[in-house]
Amino acid sequence: MKKTNSCILCGSSESIPLYLGSERMFGFGGNFFVKKCSKCSLMFLDPQLSRSQLKKYYPSKEYYIYNRSAKKGPIEIVRDYLVAHYYSPNFLSFLISAFIKNVPAMPSYVKNGKILDLGCGTGDTLVLLKKLGWDVYGIDMNENAIATGKKRGLNNLKLGTYKDIDKYPDKFFDAIRLYHVIEHLDDPKLCLNLIRKKLKKGGELVMGTPNIESLVSKIFKSYWYNLDSPRHLFIFSPLTLRKLTEKNGFSVKKIEFCSAGGIIGSIQYLINGLFNKRIDLIHRFSLIILFYPLEWILDKFQTGDVFTIRAYKR
Repeated sequence: MKKTNSCILCGSSESIPLYLGSERMFGFGGNFFVKKCSKCSLMFLDPQLSRSQLKKYYPSKEYYIYNRSAKKGPIEIVRDYLVAHYYSPNFLSFLISAFIKNVPAMPSYVKNGKILDLGCGTGDTLVLLKKLGWDVYGIDMNENAIATGKKRGLNNLKLGTYKDIDKYPDKFFDAIRLYHVIEHLDDPKLCLNLIRKKLKKGGELVMGTPNIESLVSKIFKSYWYNLDSPRHLFIFSPLTLRKLTEKNGFSVKKIEFCSAGGIIGSIQYLINGLFNKRIDLIHRFSLIILFYPLEWILDKFQTGDVFTIRAYKR
């Protein structure tokens, strides 16, 4: 385990305990301390598990980003359709997008552009971006995920961590994407520095991550679905991630909110925790649809569960 001696954002060594978290996705249990920096309010796990200790919390057969089913559900079908028409929307995609904001962290279009997806999993997003004309690259730490991605025709995938970004030439990429990734990294500051080196001048960084300042987070506290201890080492708000991004050589252009599933996932964790049961609500499509209008409203008021940041290399 690694003790956090100073805040990666402001350098302060003062923090206050916030939650005693537990691993709830797979029922591994355990106690994990979530703290808040007394000066800048960045939240983080302290102490953090080592990479070898964390490995058991990313099981290849169960963890959602590594568990690709050949049969797509309604959410995946709609998402794929919206991505296919993201740069050239038709009437139907425009109509759907007005009610369903479910195409997060998409890069701005660059003709024949090179994009790196850090934490690409089995390559679901890269497959779609490749069809749209991007030259696609990906990094993931799971061997099975990389093998699956290569079977899908994604030849430029690497097995590794964010530190392997440094193996690419400087100023190589037009865009780099991190969706639900930066909160998993032991050193987000180092990652942003590496990304800046590998982006072309004016290159785009697109990130999506849970919002610790969301209304759902404040209501459910340690049972919040997106707290996800011990996998989430840092938990950002739009303000703290904006500051970290700008301190590392980027200009933030836009922050958007794009949430789905956080409410029902939090209800599931609360019931499981209070009544010592293992029920599965998060995979019930009808329940996600039931709560989606509320999540859509929270996003509109910028208090949703997940936000994306679009930034450019200065």
